[in-house]
Amino acid sequence: MTHVYELDGNQMQTPVQAHTYLKQILEFPDYYGMNADALFDCLTEDSRERLIFLYFAGKIHSGILTVFEEASQENPFLTIIESDEENSLS
Repeated sequence: MTHVYELDGNQMQTPVQAHTYLKQILEFPDYYGMNADALFDCLTEDSRERLIFLYFAGKIHSGILTVFEEASQENPFLTIIESDEENSLS
């Protein structure tokens, strides 16, 4: 079963904002380190199939966006779709 997540780039404009948001939405463990290395580890070590839509991707902090892109290349179970528009976010 594929787990689908819709993430709002407006919530990830700074690293602190992004890590707080991602920890909650992606249900990262309590020990999540709230930094780029920890984000990469959580995204690449998970063997569940994940489809992550990044809406308003142009607003996402560039370092965070880079981690998503690199993690999707590393983890065959992770698919990232970027859009600069809103789709089905409520």
